[in-house]
Amino acid sequence: MRGLRLTCSILAGAAFAVLAGCAATPPAGPTPPVAEAGRPAVPLLRLPPASLGRTLHLQQQITVRYPSPQGEQTRDILALLEADAGHTRLAALAGGQVLARLDWDGSDLHVTRAPWAPAELVPERILSDLQLSLWPVAAIRAALPPGWRLDATPAMRRLLAGDELVAEIRYPDAATTEFVQRRDGYRLTIRTLQGEGARP
Repeated sequence: MRGLRLTCSILAGAAFAVLAGCAATPPAGPTPPVAEAGRPAVPLLRLPPASLGRTLHLQQQITVRYPSPQGEQTRDILALLEADAGHTRLAALAGGQVLARLDWDGSDLHVTRAPWAPAELVPERILSDLQLSLWPVAAIRAALPPGWRLDATPAMRRLLAGDELVAEIRYPDAATTEFVQRRDGYRLTIRTLQGEGARP
């Protein structure tokens, strides 16, 4: 099952870039990009749960690879995802303990995290990566700010800012998703262990 082609948005770079903070209440729709060294920031998607158009119940093993001063680091996280018309809920576990929980109802994003969870985690990013991977292409395209586009085939999605390839998602088989965030340098390999829900 091609679920949680994520994220955090859920999960250091993305697994960890998606889970920081205790609670947030972002506006519906993508967060306006902010210029970064002459480039627009990667937009944060805030698509309504109902726009997914199906339900998901997924248990996934996520391997996160991200750069650090000590070289590339690797983390493994177990993610439990439930999505329906009313809510998108995600729980991330590491070492048999809950690292963080996320609940998005289309208006409010609620996040709780363990005291020992990495401070770098950003819940908004995990939700955005999740939606970029799983939500219908038409819903994503309609929410992107000017200058951004999503190219998609059944086996791949590519997020571009002008001519810059920012993120690439591949679905090599029905149980695997490979997510590469080129701008920030993190990579996710997501393997569905158990799942229920249609493919994007």
